[in-house]
Amino acid sequence: MATKNQSRAAGPATRGLKVTARPASFRRGGHTFSGEAKTIPLSELSAEQVEQITTDPNLVVQEVDIEPPAEA
Repeated sequence: MATKNQSRAAGPATRGLKVTARPASFRRGGHTFSGEAKTIPLSELSAEQVEQITTDPNLVVQEVDIEPPAEA
């Protein structure tokens, strides 16, 4: 089972990767992806994970802006 990578964050929490798998289900970089888009903040990924995810031909990846959480 993959554990959260403790390496340096690949970017800010306001930027992320929106990832969709071409097959029904696919694992890469410690995450499971499906046909439904999943957005992961760059602050939760290492540079190594970003490279693994963005270079895999089984995944469709877009870099996106993420709205910061609303303050209570």
